[in-house]
Amino acid sequence: MTYEIVQVGRNLRATAGLRSNQKTKLVLKTDNPAIAAEQSVFLAHLLNASELIIDANSRPPRNAGRRNFCGRAFLIVEVDRAAERERLDKEIAKIEAELKTVDAKLKNKSFVDRAPAAIVEEHRQRLKDFSAQLAKLKQAREGLN
Repeated sequence: MTYEIVQVGRNLRATAGLRSNQKTKLVLKTDNPAIAAEQSVFLAHLLNASELIIDANSRPPRNAGRRNFCGRAFLIVEVDRAAERERLDKEIAKIEAELKTVDAKLKNKSFVDRAPAAIVEEHRQRLKDFSAQLAKLKQAREGLN
């Protein structure tokens, strides 16, 4: 059970893009009596959590966390909104530039006619991937407001 909790917590950190040495609060929503309070210090150390809250009545933020057989785990991350907005703006600009480059290649009739079909298809897939990534980044930026 400890292994699974640590795995879920580390996956949450990775998904959130947190550095492994960055402290954060982790909340484990569970009514499983096997997870004792004395385990919380040990788990907090393994997860590099500044605080581990084990509470059956905690309410996670919308769309946050992962479920496992122990309950539901989620992170509470304090975010510098201005720095995060700046980071997202840079990432958005980078993806928009990549998207523009790939789009220009695909609009070039000579490229499409002469390039191998696999290369053209790869560029079409890159266009889709960049578009999806751009939408996610813009959604994340809007979520900061």
